Amino acid sequence: MSADDGRAGESAAERVARHQRVRLRRLGLSCISYALQIALAVVIALLGAVKPMVAMGYAMAQCVIVASFYLAFRTGVNLRSSEPNLTLAQVLAPALPGLLLLYALDSAESQAALVLTTVVPLLYGTLDLSMGSFIVAVTVYTVGYLVVVFSHGLLHAHEGPFFHNWILAASLAIVMPQIVLLSALINRLRRTLRERNHEVREAMSRIEAMAVRDHLTGLYNRRWLMDMLDRERTRCQRAPYVFCVALIDVDHFKQINDTYGHAVGDEVLKRLARLMADGVREIDSFGRFGGEEFLWIVPDTDLEHAMEAAERLRRQVAELVFHGEDGTDFSITLSMGIAQNDSNRRLPNHTLLRLADRALYDAKAGGRDRAVGAPREASGRVDHPAAGRKRGRGRP
Repeated sequence: MSADDGRAGESAAERVARHQRVRLRRLGLSCISYALQIALAVVIALLGAVKPMVAMGYAMAQCVIVASFYLAFRTGVNLRSSEPNLTLAQVLAPALPGLLLLYALDSAESQAALVLTTVVPLLYGTLDLSMGSFIVAVTVYTVGYLVVVFSHGLLHAHEGPFFHNWILAASLAIVMPQIVLLSALINRLRRTLRERNHEVREAMSRIEAMAVRDHLTGLYNRRWLMDMLDRERTRCQRAPYVFCVALIDVDHFKQINDTYGHAVGDEVLKRLARLMADGVREIDSFGRFGGEEFLWIVPDTDLEHAMEAAERLRRQVAELVFHGEDGTDFSITLSMGIAQNDSNRRLPNHTLLRLADRALYDAKAGGRDRAVGAPREASGRVDHPAAGRKRGRGRP
């Protein structure tokens, strides 16, 4: 069982939906660029540099492109692609309308001015495309521009000198490699940032684990268990509900340390922790409460059924065989104190733990190696000196 942690706890469907919303927001931002380019085409048409029908066709093509990507993201069609962001497609899609508009212009000067705007999709590509994909996009745009510029120049050679087209080609030859270089630098920065983020996430995961895990046994610690106990009590306050807690203590653990050494005692705790953690349900919360004591929170379970589960666990532990450093075999037993909380009583956590602690004391006083349940009518008042003592200080 683990604590919920924002995005870490989201389902796969929620994660996909979040990514789709991000893609739609990015598409919305790119619409600003599309709108500016359409406005430029309209201005060019009003100035008489291109026929109005050409500008209208260009505007319609841009709108179709935006609508197509919107539908792809809204319906989830993009998820079938190996590149769900469809970045390369979004970079290349405006190329054909832009090249046709470029070809329709009646002068090399106008073409040179329009090239500055039609290269904008490439700049967006530097932020998301891999280096290989970006080179493909740059190649498509460069070849397309050169074909349009020179074919236009050849067809209109009689109208003026051809050197304007060579100047534009030279400009492209200078600008495009620099864009590729910029993309390479951005890709390297993105890769470095990705690696650093991964290192930070791993470090945060280790820190979070250290905050809620016991360093010796790997079980959840007291802090985490108290949080889970608060959660169970909250459920009691909201609806009819019942749960139990069990305080578990290793009998004569001090004697094990004195006889076999603390290293063997640590191994006993670690092996015992693994067995008990495997023996509880997935919905249960189990951890080290302190010293040789463990706390077991049993949700949606009344006292009788919790007692049955505790007995099964106690018998499993009694069958374990441990080995001392001198080769001597020995076994251990557990004493357990179990208390119930429910929607009728809604006991505070400290009262519930006192009841379990008193039941554990009774199990010790009754001969150990047993599970004792606290009476449901008990008030939780500590009426003997041993109950409620600090964890890990030993028991009678």
